[in-house]
Amino acid sequence: MKAVIISVYVLLFSLSSCSQTKNKENIEEIAVKIDTYINNIFKKVKHHSEELVYLVSASSPGSYFQIKLNDILIQECFIHDESSYPITFYSNVNCALKEKGKQKLNYKFFPSRAITFKENNWIEISIKTNDQFGEKNTITTFEPSMKEDGETSEHIGLESYSGEFEFEASLPYKKQIDWSESEILIDQKNIEQEVLEAYKEVMRLYAEGDLDTLLELYKPIFIDEAQSIYATKEEKYRSSYELSIERLHPFFYKSNPSLAKDYELKYYADGKLVTLEKKKTKIKSHSESALSIAYDKDFNKLPDGLEVNAKHLSMFEKGIVPKMEMELYLFFHKPKGSKTLKLATDIFREEKLLNPVD
Repeated sequence: MKAVIISVYVLLFSLSSCSQTKNKENIEEIAVKIDTYINNIFKKVKHHSEELVYLVSASSPGSYFQIKLNDILIQECFIHDESSYPITFYSNVNCALKEKGKQKLNYKFFPSRAITFKENNWIEISIKTNDQFGEKNTITTFEPSMKEDGETSEHIGLESYSGEFEFEASLPYKKQIDWSESEILIDQKNIEQEVLEAYKEVMRLYAEGDLDTLLELYKPIFIDEAQSIYATKEEKYRSSYELSIERLHPFFYKSNPSLAKDYELKYYADGKLVTLEKKKTKIKSHSESALSIAYDKDFNKLPDGLEVNAKHLSMFEKGIVPKMEMELYLFFHKPKGSKTLKLATDIFREEKLLNPVD
């Protein structure tokens, strides 16, 4: 995920929106709408004397891994290039934290270059905080325990290594969307049909280019993300996270949403969140959403001055329209007492180029 300043997205949205023939509003109206939208998100952010962003990283050369926090997927690393090593990076996990108390982290590691873990396959999970002044502090560092010999890590020789541990954390604010008290969805009658209907509605919004409804749909998620980094209009930088509204990017082109036929219902947050994922053909592979959106980047429809990807523009100038795909990894919940599914959160992943050229 590339680091992009929030104001760039405001410009991107303002300019891109104007290129839509299906949107009757003029440039000034669109610009005011998006600027007001972003400013209203900033106004919802609460500031405190201590503004901690909680960070999690997992390191294990020669390993695949999956990390969940409070049963929310936060990191996956499945690099299939045998010459590559996973890169250590920190994920902001404030949105996955309970507001206070014990937080449970689950881990699962697999050796990527052999059937079992070898001596050089060390494992480490680090949990840190980053305050508003950029100072990092380590809360805890996890490493596998040693065997009886006192020299060999307990995961050496295993085909997989998994477990969990807890740590204390608290947030000084309340979330817009708090699914900790939501209904448990597992085994609810007709839940699959309800989820499919929720997905179809989101697909319709993208296909029809309903910007107003999409902005309203994502607003609580954007507010929670902005709050998670204590974002300000002055664009205070947090190296661990960015507020990204690229999820709506397909709206600005002719988009074609599609749902994979080989999907399966998957539950997270101890059964309080539900999503549709593609069925895995391999255990050692990324989790993928069943919903994706394909669209063509037709630069003739874009206004002058729009920030563009140089590689994609070069392709277009050679007569090749870049064909893009974005994965929409959506998670739904039912607030306590509700009988209706609501969008709770998502995992944003960058758009993919489907027709690369050498």
